[in-house]
Amino acid sequence: MNQSDLSKSMEQINPFAVTNLSPGERGVFGEATRLRSNFLYRVIRLGNPEGFYLVYDGWWFRQKVFVNGELLWSKVSWRTIERKVEFQLPGNIDPEQRSGRIEIHFNRGLMIRRFRVWLGDNLCYDEIN
Repeated sequence: MNQSDLSKSMEQINPFAVTNLSPGERGVFGEATRLRSNFLYRVIRLGNPEGFYLVYDGWWFRQKVFVNGELLWSKVSWRTIERKVEFQLPGNIDPEQRSGRIEIHFNRGLMIRRFRVWLGDNLCYDEIN
C-alpha cells in the first residue's frame, strides 16, 4: 500500500483525520489579526466587542499587557516568565468587563512557540510557531 492509498483509506475512515501528507505549517487562528510580532512582543487586533488592540511586551525582564494603550497587567520577571497572564477588560472597551487570559508556551531559547488569547470562555486568538 503506497502513501496515497493510505491517505485515501484514512479519509474514508475519518474525513477529519490528519495524515502524514499534511504540511507542518505555522499559523494564526481566531477572530483576531496579528499586526506585529517579534521575540517577546505581540500586537494583536481583536474584533470583539468593538475592536481593540492588545499588546504583550515581555522585554527587559518586565512583562506587560496593554489594551488600547492602557496598562492592565505587569510583572517584573527576573527569575521566571509568567506563562499564564490574567487581566480584566475595562468597561470602556467591554461593557461586560470580561476577564482576559493570555497563555504562552516557550521553546528552550525563550522564543514564543504558542500564544493564545482568551476573552471570557472564548478562545479569540491562537498563534502556533
